Amino acid sequence: MNQSYSETAENYAHDVLSGQILAAKYIQLAAARYLDGLKDQSVYVYNEAKAHKACKFVEAQYHTKGRWASKKQHLMLEPWQIFFVCNVFGWVNKSTGLRRYREVLLLVPRKNGKSALAAAIGLYMLCADDEYGAEVYTGATSEKQAKEVFVPAQAMVRMNPAMADYFGLQNNASNICILENGSKMEPIIGNPPDGSSPSCAIVDEVHEHKDSRLIDTMITGMGAREQPLMLYITRGDDNISWPC
Repeated sequence: MNQSYSETAENYAHDVLSGQILAAKYIQLAAARYLDGLKDQSVYVYNEAKAHKACKFVEAQYHTKGRWASKKQHLMLEPWQIFFVCNVFGWVNKSTGLRRYREVLLLVPRKNGKSALAAAIGLYMLCADDEYGAEVYTGATSEKQAKEVFVPAQAMVRMNPAMADYFGLQNNASNICILENGSKMEPIIGNPPDGSSPSCAIVDEVHEHKDSRLIDTMITGMGAREQPLMLYITRGDDNISWPC
């Protein structure tokens, strides 16, 4: 990449607002907010180092399916994905240094790599977010769906022994853990236990959730965390009566 991640994110925002990239209303609003934030950093500031750290971590992961996986190719973020990651991890409170955004929605059509991106973000939150005893959960309405993010994360750890060794990651049947500090990443189906203390919760295909019990339990469990992340990933649907 000839330009920095931050330059790519900013250029993407400009292209959206100029009409060079066709985008829906909420993407346009996100682009405007991003650029407005760069002009006025009185409350929230853009931390380029934090944004780039997250982007680099994601691109250090490997594809886990198809011909890219067979060739052991790294993930390569598209401009819209760089804009997304820079938004999530780059903006922090000027006074505290903690992340600005705690709830994030990634809504894209099928086959746009949202599960792979979410898996890489989940691993980042597990081992590179400087959160002692991190708890990362991938939740869904079924076991199969909950593993759509968790299984790629397991594969990424397996395919990257240097990363696993550096962070002390262990791949188990039911979770990915760091024994040294008790951090873990695991799937959750249906109603999670009340005792969980998520530092990150990834809710897959949130449009299929008929009620908000899983979401509510995850959010209320985040009370002990300074900068938790709730990541909703889904494709479009026309049901407006459910939580999504």
